[in-house]
Amino acid sequence: MSGDAVVVHRRGPVAVITLNQPGSGPDAHAAELAGALADACARLADDDARAVVLTGTGERFATGAVGGAAAAVASLRVPTIAWINGDCLDGGLEVALACDIRVAAPGARLGLRSVLEGRLPADGGTQRLLRLVGRAHALRLLLTGEVIDAAEGLRIGLVQSVGGPEAADELAERVAAAAPVASAYVKEAVLRGADLALEQGLRLEADLSILLHTTADRAKGLASFADGTRPEYEGR
Repeated sequence: MSGDAVVVHRRGPVAVITLNQPGSGPDAHAAELAGALADACARLADDDARAVVLTGTGERFATGAVGGAAAAVASLRVPTIAWINGDCLDGGLEVALACDIRVAAPGARLGLRSVLEGRLPADGGTQRLLRLVGRAHALRLLLTGEVIDAAEGLRIGLVQSVGGPEAADELAERVAAAAPVASAYVKEAVLRGADLALEQGLRLEADLSILLHTTADRAKGLASFADGTRPEYEGR
């Protein structure tokens, strides 16, 4: 893995993206990492994976500037889970914020320190953090550049659980077991609906539900429920 900025491998229906950022500096290999992650996400857009786990190596998830990479992660229709194995700072945290769910190791550190260097998070950090933890917690972290631990991240809603890699693996397997078209529509309804008025969001939900009724997976799910069997979804 040492020669690759990003490694992608499959574990059944789950695709695992591993970020490999060697070096001691916070921006070490940042451009290479950003490009490789964007390429990996582009390839996964045409893949049949039903969940994606994004993680790092050693004691680092990712740190420093990883410009543009968060947008690439956010563009994936498949559910994404960040397994934050270690330091998740600055651009690394912006990438994690672009995932749908975040699971952090007990020793993980999280923070957006741009203000301390006279900069502004420029890969969605201010907007995604605001929507995730609320205005007060977002401003506290952004204006002070404070680095918090996993427990504090859980308390304010920055991460959804704290635990070992098995926690992320189990979550990914549960997500991947669902009907993939339904999962994509759920993700679309929640993410798009967050920026809509309630009435508009309800209309979006209804429209997506109608579209879902036309899929083969929907018919298979209903038949399996009636038969008491486990459905084998095909993603269509």
